[in-house]
Amino acid sequence: MKKSLLAIAMLGAFATAAQAQSNVSIGGVVQANWKSFSIGNSTRATQTEYRIDDDYTSRFWLKGSEDLGGGLSALFNIENRLNTDVSSAIGDGNGLGNGDTYLGLKGSWGQVTIGKHTMMSGEGKVAERGATGVPAIPESMYGVSSVLGFVGAQNLTHTRVLNSILYTSPKFSGFSGAIGVGTSGSNGNEGSTPGTSNYSDGSQLFLKANYTQGPIYLNLAYWKTQAEGRPVAVTVSNADQSQFRLSGYYLFPMGLKVGLQYDRATLANVGRTAAGVGGADARRSAWELPISYSFGPNTILFSYTRAGSRSDLVDSGAKMWVLGYDYALSKRTNVGVFYSRLSNDSAGTYQPYKTGTSSNGSVLVAGESASILALGLKHTF
Repeated sequence: MKKSLLAIAMLGAFATAAQAQSNVSIGGVVQANWKSFSIGNSTRATQTEYRIDDDYTSRFWLKGSEDLGGGLSALFNIENRLNTDVSSAIGDGNGLGNGDTYLGLKGSWGQVTIGKHTMMSGEGKVAERGATGVPAIPESMYGVSSVLGFVGAQNLTHTRVLNSILYTSPKFSGFSGAIGVGTSGSNGNEGSTPGTSNYSDGSQLFLKANYTQGPIYLNLAYWKTQAEGRPVAVTVSNADQSQFRLSGYYLFPMGLKVGLQYDRATLANVGRTAAGVGGADARRSAWELPISYSFGPNTILFSYTRAGSRSDLVDSGAKMWVLGYDYALSKRTNVGVFYSRLSNDSAGTYQPYKTGTSSNGSVLVAGESASILALGLKHTF
């Protein structure tokens, strides 16, 4: 008992000392949902899965800052991921510092941080949310997560860019921007040299501009990544990528929010041989219409997303629609019921986010569809 009291006292003293040096806070989001996941348009036997999932990946973070004087401050962010439904050892939330984790400086000139940063994948998602905040909707029901961020089953945006530096500007009359660079390609292996010709050490570039003023929100984002190494034939899965996204919404006084998003993505030189012969760019355009209506603690959500065919593959597009109702039990706790359907064209291979993992249902093959009915619960702290 005495040892326990001593340990508590030592922990309290440490926390007090840390607080004296810098301002430290803890926060996070815990989310879980029940799903009925059904596959249609299939030659396989009818398949319905009843699931408990956390495809958002719950998280908690430590944030801190220290005033260095002269308007300059140091800051840090350590975001830790976990799964509410399964052991983190087999889920996508695998522990300490797996989310956005960085250290930096901030002043009147803006903010610069170094570490791991979310760059392109979250751009435009704010257009899909209701006017009252972040609903309890599963991540797989966002058009940005399941369609705009992909070309078929190929992920275009790495959720967190490793080995990266991000500059964020201050806000001027509603305008702000950011520039991010990654010092390696998508696998993040800085300095590893395969010892063959045609070697590239990889690079990643992210640019964005925002305008937020009153009821108007506009976002313009650009992403480009050059794969690391790759002295091999170019395929869809290892091609260099570029992506352009324009998003916006208007929030009417009565709580109605109407948005529009357009996304253009390119996979470079698909089909090029290891000798550097042949190949052509594969392009895909997609758009989304997100609409929400909030009144009191209630939010009704709807979105329709459409991906066109890849320029080198006919009938490879998809469409997705979502309808949901979210209720804010408090400022921190939301509950809701949601339904979505993603339908692939005959050669389309789009997936609800995180299919084939512990966080969602089975992977779709070309031409299949997925319908999801979900009950969600989310708490922010």
